[in-house]
Amino acid sequence: ILQDELAALQLEMVTTEDKINILRKENEQLLERWINKMNEEAEKMNEATQFYETALEQAKLDADRQKLKQAKRRDASSSVDLAKAIPFSNIVLPKKASKRISAHDAEIHCIAASSTGTMFATGGADKKIKLFDAKTGNITHSLSGALQTITSVQFNSTDELVLGSCTDNATRIWSLATHRLKHTLTGHIGKVYAAKFTMDSNRVISGSHDRTLKVWDLQKGYNTRTIFTFSSCNDVCLMDPDGQTVISGHLDNNIRLWDARTGVGIKELTGIHSGQITSVSITATDGTTLLTNSRDNTLKTIDVRMYDIVRSFQAETYRNGLNWSRSTFSPDGKYVAAGSADGSLHIWNAKTGKLERALAEHSSVICGVSWNPNGDFLYTAEKNKAVCMWDTSTVANSNSSK
Repeated sequence: ILQDELAALQLEMVTTEDKINILRKENEQLLERWINKMNEEAEKMNEATQFYETALEQAKLDADRQKLKQAKRRDASSSVDLAKAIPFSNIVLPKKASKRISAHDAEIHCIAASSTGTMFATGGADKKIKLFDAKTGNITHSLSGALQTITSVQFNSTDELVLGSCTDNATRIWSLATHRLKHTLTGHIGKVYAAKFTMDSNRVISGSHDRTLKVWDLQKGYNTRTIFTFSSCNDVCLMDPDGQTVISGHLDNNIRLWDARTGVGIKELTGIHSGQITSVSITATDGTTLLTNSRDNTLKTIDVRMYDIVRSFQAETYRNGLNWSRSTFSPDGKYVAAGSADGSLHIWNAKTGKLERALAEHSSVICGVSWNPNGDFLYTAEKNKAVCMWDTSTVANSNSSK
């Protein structure tokens, strides 16, 4: 009897296990179907969200274009008031350099005046950033920490920080209080040729030959967005102080505008130049005019509201000699300056396009020019280790003419 009961129980156990296995398989199938269904619903939600965001973005762009058109009509009456609000000296174009400085132990690649006009900085192949007094030209500090050539320098808005982009694929930031390295921004896989602070100094936007722009959050200490630009980037500038719109100049001769928040391309400007873009910068007076420099040996000013070419600048004696040759506006927006391959400084009238000065002081190709925001000095750097200071103040030039 016990054996019969045991056999019956074993049979029942086998039957129960079969039922459990069947139920387990059914449960797995139901779970798989449920997961697939949820994935389908999530995909639909993502598509709907993307459609909604795209529609909002398009609506915003349309609204912005309308505002820009209205602003252009108001610009004629407001530009005078804007110019009066900017604190700089009346600019008088120089006839010769006021000082020549031996700045580095190796080739210089970049130069920039500080935001407050108290100093200027240079960077070069000796892996150092040098700081100079803006009026005397005396060197005040040498900043180290880079592993390869410094390709661009920029001060933040309060002159508490200075950055240097580098051919070792990184951008570094130094404190000007301690003169020590504060941040090292790594993530690019190609040489970094340009970087800019936002006005609040909380973010940096860098452009690289790896065909990307990167947005860096300095409070968090890491990259928050990567924008694929389709071509190697030679220079970047910010269209607005908060860095929401970034302008980049490229190896493929084109200029691109980007929304830094979304990474979406706003506009691609083609056919402006026939050579690669070496420099992009926005006028400080009203922020509506873009200055570009190119290996086609011309500079252009572009109205960034309507994307129209305003003026073209060229001269028989002007040749852009470097892929990172930087040009600049004067602080009042009246002049455009750039350095030539033969070492001569060229200054044009921004309104008429007339060449006002072609001054030969350098012995080698000029890699960059930068105007002091106060308007009293223009600084030029040549590849062959030297910097020239050009006094553009009214007092200095009136004294020299006597």
